[in-house]
Amino acid sequence: MATTRVVLKIDVDTYRGTQDGIPAMLADLAEFGVRASFYWSVGPDRSGRAIFRIFTKPGFLQKMVRTNAAKMYGWKTALYGTLLPAPRIGRRCAGVLQSARDAGHEVGLHAWDHVTWQDRLHRMKPQAVAATLDRGMAAFAEIFGSRPRGFAAPAWFMTDDAFLALEARGFDYLSVSRGVAPPFYPRIRGRVLQTIEIPTTLPTLDEELGRDGITPETYVDRLVERYRPGETEVLTVHAETEGLAYRQLFRDLLARHRQIGIETITAAQFAAEWRDKAVARDVYMAEIPGRAGAVVRVGTAVA
Repeated sequence: MATTRVVLKIDVDTYRGTQDGIPAMLADLAEFGVRASFYWSVGPDRSGRAIFRIFTKPGFLQKMVRTNAAKMYGWKTALYGTLLPAPRIGRRCAGVLQSARDAGHEVGLHAWDHVTWQDRLHRMKPQAVAATLDRGMAAFAEIFGSRPRGFAAPAWFMTDDAFLALEARGFDYLSVSRGVAPPFYPRIRGRVLQTIEIPTTLPTLDEELGRDGITPETYVDRLVERYRPGETEVLTVHAETEGLAYRQLFRDLLARHRQIGIETITAAQFAAEWRDKAVARDVYMAEIPGRAGAVVRVGTAVA
């Protein structure tokens, strides 16, 4: 059977995930000899404002209960940006971010303000979208001494204005969509972008737990069953989930990969392999099972 490869993306959304989850994940990755691609939220952690999704995103409360969000995020995170001040993640955790790069992992940008992107991007004017990207890129450069080359959108949420703003900033690649497809060039408003896109092909842990009989005991088996022989899967994990409340599942998955001979590559490597052969595809917004709110979905290939 042909060997499957996995691009392991790690999204870091919160202050607690950065401070407490990342050191644990770095230790586990080092133990299993795996390189990953990290995407950082570098501005204020306003996670407390996410509570308003109960009223705006059907299924959000059910997901929080199903995945035991209190165990993942903790009570302080639930109050940041409301009753507690929003900590500046990049400023307070610069050493943690740098430690991932120093350990040989890829680093990219996730957001300046994760909650604002996820909840308000669709209401932002082009100038505001550009400003939040520039602020995130500047903070990233201050931490790492160079600009980010990859970008992964919070909650796979995008607008046409966001696509065009990212294109104008010359990223090497994006990873903002969901779908079983190889890297491609998005077509936005009739224009094929020159920035290659890497879709996440597999569901996330928080989308799966508590659905279709999936439990912590069966999660790894059910996930690996989805792997396509001879293909490259893209799996997104989260510092707040696999680095904290469900760290043992992350370790179990890394151990299973070692057992069955899964090769792990970075998103930058995957993008480079496809840059000269990827086709153009349409994208659209739609919901996916287990997630509250629409995400960018991969459409059909276009001429």
